[in-house]
Amino acid sequence: MGINMLIGLIAAYFIYNDAKKLGQPFFTSLLWAVASIPMPIVIVPLYLLLGRKPNIDRQRNADPDIIDVEATVVEETTPCPMCGSKVQESFLVCPYCKHTLQLKCQSCGNEIERESKVCPYCQAHIDYK
Repeated sequence: MGINMLIGLIAAYFIYNDAKKLGQPFFTSLLWAVASIPMPIVIVPLYLLLGRKPNIDRQRNADPDIIDVEATVVEETTPCPMCGSKVQESFLVCPYCKHTLQLKCQSCGNEIERESKVCPYCQAHIDYK
């Protein structure tokens, strides 16, 4: 009985400190620790499987100076009119089928509409489609 109680107290100390380190509330940490004193053989494996999840919301709200930002690159995509592959809107040519996505005037370099016969900026004749 004495060895079981000693093992239970050691387990309670470990569980309480571990739960507090993971950001669990005081009552939850205390509950796991107290439950492990009489039944360390049952409670310690249960705690290791179920109770070791960090409390992320509590950790985020603990320090208001820390901003948790997940960096995701958002790229505007559009389907290629020729092959349908997703390409970035800034691409001039589809990398999959080599279809010209944005036409540029050979004379002045401004973007022009595909239907244009003459560049509206420099009045150069457009001879490609």
